[in-house]
Amino acid sequence: MINITNINTPQSKNYPHTIQNQPHFCGIAPAEKLAKDVYVGVRDTLIQETAFFREPEMLEFVKEYITTRLKNKPEINIIDGACSKGYETYTLAMMLDKIGKKVNITGFDIGNQAITEAKKGVFLIKKLCGNEDTIEAYRLGMDAYNDDYLAFSNTSPLNLKQQEYRKVFYDFFTEIQNYKEKRSLFERMREILFSKFTPYFKTKAFKIKPEKADTCKFVQGNILKLDEIVPAHSADVLLFRNALYHLTTQEGPLGFKVQLPEAYIIPTVEDVVKQVDQALAPKGIFVIGDHPSDHTLTAGKTLYSELEKHNFSPVFKNSDGSMSLIWMKNG
Repeated sequence: MINITNINTPQSKNYPHTIQNQPHFCGIAPAEKLAKDVYVGVRDTLIQETAFFREPEMLEFVKEYITTRLKNKPEINIIDGACSKGYETYTLAMMLDKIGKKVNITGFDIGNQAITEAKKGVFLIKKLCGNEDTIEAYRLGMDAYNDDYLAFSNTSPLNLKQQEYRKVFYDFFTEIQNYKEKRSLFERMREILFSKFTPYFKTKAFKIKPEKADTCKFVQGNILKLDEIVPAHSADVLLFRNALYHLTTQEGPLGFKVQLPEAYIIPTVEDVVKQVDQALAPKGIFVIGDHPSDHTLTAGKTLYSELEKHNFSPVFKNSDGSMSLIWMKNG
């Protein structure tokens, strides 16, 4: 339960890569009210921190899992939750474009505006030039994940994966010349406030090619109501990366995340896992993400134990083994 009657957007120097307009929740109310009471007509209340090909090791595992463990399935269904404007959703489409089987990809987000933007298929890639304060750069809207190599020349040579991603990116997208970005009032005010940093940014705009526009579907939805989006036991991959902690935390003093009481966290986590279990097909995988908050602030032990109760087992961990990032549904 999260009270959404009083929201602000604090900036936190403690988390410079996640300072983009974080919502400040106070008190308690149903999480699903977020879409109805907050995000309708409001663009800057939820974090939309994303980029193309973010956390590539995890995505490569998903691709390998599909091509090896699910190789006998002629058709693959992928659900990308908290998809924001669609960067990750289209990334999946790009990575799986030539695996030799039909892939259906649906992105959903609780925000109607985010889904509207995703359907347009227009994306901006920004590059920071110079050595100005990174935090100030992020306040101007710079993504924390670096994908500028896709659009701009790089002084250092690209590795093989970056070369592969860059090639497939241009198979899917074409650059828009002289693109004028539409900005919300908040974004315009922020740009004026930090106008001295504007010369240090370069931005390029890209649009999905018409022949690739139908590779992804976008709908508004809530992970707590997956049954309204996903037929039972039909999803082979369900991603909800770096977003779970929004369901179980609130903003505390100075921008620190504070867990809600266990009396709320435990049934919420139980509900999430129940929905995930019902959505996934046998041998399907649930991808959580490598943001620590999804594992610590989401009461990781509760989440993990609940997944185990539903006969899930971890199949991919982070480099030091402290977080189980991808879980497989057994049976």
